[in-house]
Amino acid sequence: MDAIQFLKQAHQEAKQMFQRIEGAAGHDERGQLWKKLEPELKAHEQMEEQHLYGPVARDVGSREATLLRWAEHHREEVAEAESVIEEINGLDPSDTEWLTQVKALKATLEHHIEEEEQKIWPKIQQTWDRPKLEQAGKAMEAMKAMKAKPGTRRLM
Repeated sequence: MDAIQFLKQAHQEAKQMFQRIEGAAGHDERGQLWKKLEPELKAHEQMEEQHLYGPVARDVGSREATLLRWAEHHREEVAEAESVIEEINGLDPSDTEWLTQVKALKATLEHHIEEEEQKIWPKIQQTWDRPKLEQAGKAMEAMKAMKAKPGTRRLM
């Protein structure tokens, strides 16, 4: 699976998990679902940066301004999301503000996903050939498998 396909699948899984959190019967269930989702979100960002956006930015040099700007924009959006994640982690799932913040994070990530899938990934697919995308996808799969081993946290 290439990197774009891998990340699209992860986006779908995250969207489904947010829906499960919002539809959960009570705050205990919401909290348990969040404990599964939160490390997956962080791992997703690490995979994107390490295996896609960082290498693409290094490869394109000054040839593709949009992708160079995206690398910085991506870091800014990740910092914003991490700030909301910290806030969520500091709240109790029984607090109404907790769910409000989860919904805010969901909205932020949906905007981010739309940008990636509609604007950035098509440019990456024009810039990187199939073997590079496949190699990045394999690296992401290996990173996911490594984290899924017993005693480690499962990724998306």
